[in-house]
Amino acid sequence: MFINTEDMARFGLLFMNNGGWNDKKLLEKDLIKEAVIPSTSNTNYGYMWWLNAEGDRHMEGLDKDLFYAAGFGGNFIIIDQKQKLVIVTRWLEPSKLEEFLNLIYKNQ
Repeated sequence: MFINTEDMARFGLLFMNNGGWNDKKLLEKDLIKEAVIPSTSNTNYGYMWWLNAEGDRHMEGLDKDLFYAAGFGGNFIIIDQKQKLVIVTRWLEPSKLEEFLNLIYKNQ
């Protein structure tokens, strides 16, 4: 899928708001909840979303309830429902995601 940064943010907002958009329900809230349940084969992966649960992809110092989509070339959509925050990156070196997020949360 090829989408621009603004569309990535819209997609993130839809998930951050549990499927709601401008007072309309576009996706069922239960679908959003199911999407971030760890799979049996990988505790860091739900339905197309990476989870910050304990495991290989856990990012220290960040909330365990964060979840994110990761695309080719360092394109990420990070969702923080507790802080009501959507972060979109383009062309971020994937190995720098944790460091980048820690900088954001450190300066909040």
